[in-house]
Amino acid sequence: MTSENNTRTGAATGPTMPERRPVRSWQDAEHNAAAWMRYWGYTDARADPGGPDGGIDVRSARALGQVKYVAAAVGRPELQLLFGARGRLLDRQLLFFTGSSYAAPALRYALENDIALFVYGLDGSMEARNAPARRITDRARAAETARAAEARRLTAAGSHSAADTGPAPGQPTAASPGRGSRSPDGPHPNPPPAARKERRPGTERMLLGLFMAFVALILPAGDSYTPQPGRLVATVLLLVVPCWLLVWGAVTKSRRRFWPVGLSLFLLHLSLAWATNAQLWQGDTSDLLLPGAPLALCLLTSTLLIRWHARTGDEKR
Repeated sequence: MTSENNTRTGAATGPTMPERRPVRSWQDAEHNAAAWMRYWGYTDARADPGGPDGGIDVRSARALGQVKYVAAAVGRPELQLLFGARGRLLDRQLLFFTGSSYAAPALRYALENDIALFVYGLDGSMEARNAPARRITDRARAAETARAAEARRLTAAGSHSAADTGPAPGQPTAASPGRGSRSPDGPHPNPPPAARKERRPGTERMLLGLFMAFVALILPAGDSYTPQPGRLVATVLLLVVPCWLLVWGAVTKSRRRFWPVGLSLFLLHLSLAWATNAQLWQGDTSDLLLPGAPLALCLLTSTLLIRWHARTGDEKR
């Protein structure tokens, strides 16, 4: 028996956690990955060891997986191969499995392209290594908890129905309230809460873009602002960053932390507002230091934030 059958399923309980089976070969690693994918909700996931995968080792109608049985750390090229093998199947989640580790460029690339990274143990265990992977495992645990709650509810309802048909007519009944019992004038136990809906990846970008666009439209009309070289030009300059944020938020699929880039863009927008306000740039050299120093500080901080964000690939855990 292969590990294709490791994930047991039932009509009421759904898939359960795969049995621990030792991983002694690349075939074992692929079957182990397929078993975990079925547990995570990709119930049709199947491994095809030795087949012409073209970068795909495990296939499902909703996901594609690549499995590496090597000791070296996985780099960015391996993830690019998986990303390219997906082709036009953009609706399928990408999962990558390795028994070793991931290099920093691979972690950054995975976050930017929503690739779930996992590390398996030689005992068949599985560990999520980035945010997309943790979302998959969290959904599986939430679904298993909901199934267990539903099973308890059905068991309690069955016990209540059996109790309703138990005593013969005319005989006294003794009922004691307990967990799962239904009160005479109350409803059955509450169903399990619905899973929390995840926020769209680009929401923060679009909200910041809308706020900055609003500022760009009303600022040139204020009494304390004299636009230079003209109101139209100043407004267009102030709308560059907000429009870029709105477009970015509409097309992005990355869930990488946004606050460093968002803060740097806000500081850049603030610098543009200062630079296009003629009232701040009047007087001699000493008078120009007052707006010039904060302007230079904002630009420097914005640059450092962007560079720091580019170097830190993984999100805070």
